[in-house]
Amino acid sequence: MKYRSFRKFTSAFAAMAATAAASAFAFNAGAAGLAGDANCDNKVDISDAVIIMQSLSNPSRFGENGSDQYHLTAEGALNGDVNLRGNGISNADALTIQKYLLDTIQTLPESYAQGQPADNPATSTSTSTTTQPWQQPTTTSTTSAPVNPSTNLNIPDLGTPMNANATAVADFRKGSTPLFFASDGWENGDPFDCGWYKGQTSLDSGVLTLTIDKDKTGKYNYAGAEYRTSDHYGYGYYETSMQAIANDGVVSSFFTYTGPSEDNPWDEIDIEVLGKDPTKVQFNYYTNGQGNHEFMYDLGFDSSKAFHTYGFDWQPDHITWYVDGKPVYTANQNIPKTEGRIMMNTWPGRGVDGWLNHYNGNTPLTARYQWVTYNNGGAGNNNQQTQTTQQPTTTSTTTTTTTTTTQWQWQPTTTTTTTQPVQQGAIADKGTPMDTSATMISDFRTGNAGDFFASDGWTNGKPFDCWWYKQNAQIKGDHLELSVDRKWTNDSNPDWNPAYSGGEFRTNKFYSYGYYETSMQAIKNDGVVSSFFTYTGPSDDNPWDEIDIEILGKDTTKVQLNYYTNGVGNHEKMIDLGFDSSLEYHTYGFDWQPNYIAWYIDGKEVYRATENIPKTAGKIMMNAWPGKTVDDWLKAYNGNTPLTARYQWVTYKNSPKNGGNNNQWQNPWQPQQTTQTTTQGWQQPVTTTQAQVNVQNNGMNKNATMVSDFTTGKAGDFFASDGWTNGKPFDCWWYKQNAQIKGDHLELSVDRKWTNDSNPDWNPAFSGGEFRTNNFYHYGYYETSMKAIKNNGVVSSFFTYTGPSDDNPWDEIDIEILGKDTTKVQLNYYTNGVGNHEKMIDLGFDSSQDYHRYGFDWQPSYIAWYIDGKEVYRAYDNIPKTPGKIMMNAWPGKTVDDWLNAFDGRTPLTAYYQWVTYNKQ
Repeated sequence: MKYRSFRKFTSAFAAMAATAAASAFAFNAGAAGLAGDANCDNKVDISDAVIIMQSLSNPSRFGENGSDQYHLTAEGALNGDVNLRGNGISNADALTIQKYLLDTIQTLPESYAQGQPADNPATSTSTSTTTQPWQQPTTTSTTSAPVNPSTNLNIPDLGTPMNANATAVADFRKGSTPLFFASDGWENGDPFDCGWYKGQTSLDSGVLTLTIDKDKTGKYNYAGAEYRTSDHYGYGYYETSMQAIANDGVVSSFFTYTGPSEDNPWDEIDIEVLGKDPTKVQFNYYTNGQGNHEFMYDLGFDSSKAFHTYGFDWQPDHITWYVDGKPVYTANQNIPKTEGRIMMNTWPGRGVDGWLNHYNGNTPLTARYQWVTYNNGGAGNNNQQTQTTQQPTTTSTTTTTTTTTTQWQWQPTTTTTTTQPVQQGAIADKGTPMDTSATMISDFRTGNAGDFFASDGWTNGKPFDCWWYKQNAQIKGDHLELSVDRKWTNDSNPDWNPAYSGGEFRTNKFYSYGYYETSMQAIKNDGVVSSFFTYTGPSDDNPWDEIDIEILGKDTTKVQLNYYTNGVGNHEKMIDLGFDSSLEYHTYGFDWQPNYIAWYIDGKEVYRATENIPKTAGKIMMNAWPGKTVDDWLKAYNGNTPLTARYQWVTYKNSPKNGGNNNQWQNPWQPQQTTQTTTQGWQQPVTTTQAQVNVQNNGMNKNATMVSDFTTGKAGDFFASDGWTNGKPFDCWWYKQNAQIKGDHLELSVDRKWTNDSNPDWNPAFSGGEFRTNNFYHYGYYETSMKAIKNNGVVSSFFTYTGPSDDNPWDEIDIEILGKDTTKVQLNYYTNGVGNHEKMIDLGFDSSQDYHRYGFDWQPSYIAWYIDGKEVYRAYDNIPKTPGKIMMNAWPGKTVDDWLNAFDGRTPLTAYYQWVTYNKQ
């Protein structure tokens, strides 16, 4: 577990320091105590680093007792001590100030000398310093002392099942195991700021717990925990079920190790979750002491909230790491050879704030492990999913069945009909195959540019903070790279002189109506854009017509779609991808026809525009660039370089994507359907589709604990609220006339007020409909089939509720569709009256057009929301506990125009419900 040292800044920074030397000693009086303010001028800038360096290089003149009138003062020396605060100033303090000014760390001090209090802990993004090799423990006691035992952890298990048939199995859920023992009474030295004690390990809570706490012996600052095997293991598949710690400065790990303490070379394979960001995991390995193979992988979940499975398949020619049964990264250079022990540990770091962030001393902190397995047959014999996301490829045993892994191979193996070769290296391909029948194909995997050339030696002006150079747009191996980098020349422009270089590929030819598609991996970095688009404009003696697919590096789980027609834009649409586009290749495309543009992600339509469609043929283009003066759109660019977007291929087909049968937008959550809509006056559209029947028949769980099937004409467990009002913001009274089963569905309507009932505090103008159960329901899965209202100021809902009217705390779980935008759904919950958990989800369809299924799984430790059976969001914090009534209502709002938009008074408006189910689980 050695870690890379911080790379020194270049001579360019030294030149900047020299320019500041003249002002370095302008002040030596002022308020003391500002960390980094070595010259006591009440601010931190380059002059503070300069005065520290001058005082060290020429102490007789610039030291604390120096002859120069602007020498370093005692106050300045205290302020300037920002690296290992408490041990006096050194060149390291000057470097730390430089790191702070360059935003590689965010606060000062950076770190503290041993025994010094953390009065102002630092946060840093840099890599860190080296440490000493592992040491063999001095004792091997296997006893386990309880550490904060819990009899009911209520931690969800979201990983893959344990392979009970593995070569070695340690199931901590069954108690102690002879395979492992606890490290006890020894330390590793830096950066492990702890001693290892068996008392920090426990099996008393039904899992193995490894806990960081204060060192009660007083020998070390903290006590850490470690479990290790007695035996050594070689090639095979290693896996654990782990819940990691979330806390700056702390590591939770699973790894193999052997080294000099065992008369072996230092060979190690690591899985480490850094507590500063438990949504990522770091992979690494060492071969005969050679490391620096770190790879940070975005998990897509918070590893501190649930158990997940983490594993690695170690073979003579590769290591492949797995998360929840899926391969996510592969290394195949200088692979370790020496058998090692299987180990897990939790520990706080010292002197590695740049890697872990500064540890704040919080205790106790506990990582939990359910089991560990080792299978000497490798991952292919470990009941793993056969989907390959990185280097390993599979060979199919037949051409008509699902592929079965038979052996690992390290060259592309053509055993299926897909035209897309398996990726070599660390980038998975999750997209759809390239269309080999397209009108134009530029397959960069062949090493050729096809119809494209690189833009070179010019700039676009704002907001593109770059010049375009061919050096930044190159085909390398099996892909095109478009890079953001430093500026290559001193080219200048009197109106715009950008600081960086960008990469752009464009066609010579112009293309018109048809289907455009690319396979792309985007850049993740604030302030940067990765794109695929068509463009023509005044430079081509044409109107400005453009169709865009843009991924903003500030959030690579979304894509922005847009278009311009004769210079008129403002058609932006942000789509949630459901994946991180910076981690793998995915396919992005658009079908441009005279009367619409339909955008596609991985072959599935996600959005359609039908107004003011572009008409002019354009060039096909891709570029990667940093922005300036657009921080509100992209966030501020931090100057990180190089940053690279990758493209495998581009295709264009001069016909519609779906062969001309493309006049109906397809809901990406449902199969194709034919819809006929009739609308009268201001009534909600009544839609009759075959898909509605299919949704009801195929979607409703008839075996659920509670079923209220309104398609039978019966209310089931529900009754209508009648003759009362909620007060603001519900601008209505509730009446049973507004909540009625009509034919094969329930209708909840917003209408005029039915009576002259009044309330001195609240006299709403309208009536609303609400259905609610008599009974209370608790943990389980709740679902309904609903079609919402489209109208500003109105809400259609499905939720659970209890509160003071039931002599209970206010606990509530919500699904609410706001009529102002029925392509989204708002999720929320309240626990004992505490809310503010709103989450807006893009549906990918218009919820007012058809019935769809909306549900949530309420468990003691989480709430997971589902749309059409697919999970879309999960919450873990402060989960409601009190059973509630199941409810649906439709209502207009008042005094909440910023949330719902103003209600225009249109009536009647109706939401439709087919059924509601609850399944206790």
